[in-house]
Amino acid sequence: MEDNYNETDAAIFVHKYISLPMQQKYTTAQIEYLLDLVYEYYEVIDSNENGIGVNIVEMTTFINQNISKNFCSPIKYNELEELLNADNAYMGNIGIFTAENNIDFIDTEDIVKAENIIDDVYALLPQNIKSRYTIGDVFDVLCMECDYVNNVGDEEIDEDEICEYIQQNAADKDVEISIEDIKSILAVEASFLGEY
Repeated sequence: MEDNYNETDAAIFVHKYISLPMQQKYTTAQIEYLLDLVYEYYEVIDSNENGIGVNIVEMTTFINQNISKNFCSPIKYNELEELLNADNAYMGNIGIFTAENNIDFIDTEDIVKAENIIDDVYALLPQNIKSRYTIGDVFDVLCMECDYVNNVGDEEIDEDEICEYIQQNAADKDVEISIEDIKSILAVEASFLGEY
């Protein structure tokens, strides 16, 4: 990060720049925390060097898998896009570079669909699942599924393997979820998307 980039100043600027619903959802301290996770993601994948744009799906998955739910609510794709554009505006404001109106995001068609299904899938879940897991937990499950699918590429997806992957990653985040519940969530998602 450039020498004149100040994380606290960036968070204050971004908090004023983002929409009112996001200002109400996140405090300035939480914005600073989310920006830290954004830059941690950049360091992990070194995406600043590849020049192909930001994969908002992967970044959202990374942030929500590493987020401390005790401190901050999970972030949605469209909220992260807004956050990144606000941070971009801050950097333009302090002269690090000339800010463009929008960051170049890839996979935008999939982002809109994924963003829309999170709330809808949760609403369609059986009550016994909703009583055990928050919408944030279900969001994490869908993000972990996306992460798994991205990692296997063109290989055939094994339902048991993906459920075990999700269960293990959820356990790492202190969420105990059964394979049966994971399958129920993924079945509702698949049904919603018309895959069944």
